[in-house]
Amino acid sequence: MTADPHPHACIESAWQAHRNELRGFLIRHSGDRDAADDLLQTVYAKALAHRRQFCELDSPRAWLFRVARHQWIDQQRRAKHWTDEAPPEIATESPTASPVESLVDCIERALPHLEPQDRDILRRCDLEGRRQADYADDHGLGLPATKARLRRARQRLRQRLIAQCGIVFDDQGHICCHRAHRG
Repeated sequence: MTADPHPHACIESAWQAHRNELRGFLIRHSGDRDAADDLLQTVYAKALAHRRQFCELDSPRAWLFRVARHQWIDQQRRAKHWTDEAPPEIATESPTASPVESLVDCIERALPHLEPQDRDILRRCDLEGRRQADYADDHGLGLPATKARLRRARQRLRQRLIAQCGIVFDDQGHICCHRAHRG
């Protein structure tokens, strides 16, 4: 087996494509450019440490943002900015974050309340960016069955988020805002 002449090419490509967006995300949430840069460095190091798995990801962007979010949460916990199990809602901290982006924490808290089958398809297809056709193949399903299963799982998650986060929809049916609500 020959060594790959550019073993980090997939990481570098994803990093160049998403670095600025990740930095903006971390600055919005930490409120501190230096802290955001430190966290960004940690995210990059984790990508390098997991290079084999990283290069096989369906959605490197989703992975980078998930790691960035977890690093930010870990930093907040170490600094003891909150004592609850869950961090505060991101929406209250960043007026520039869209309402959908600010639901990340609420979604993470809502998923455990769903059936395992719903959790799996939502995590794989929506959060990790796996193609529905690939999910169907991996689970011995037809594509129409997978699409129907995902639609139903999304509906159940939507109902959970409405109850748990107090989501408010605008006239077009888009999420306009929500309130922090533990549950």
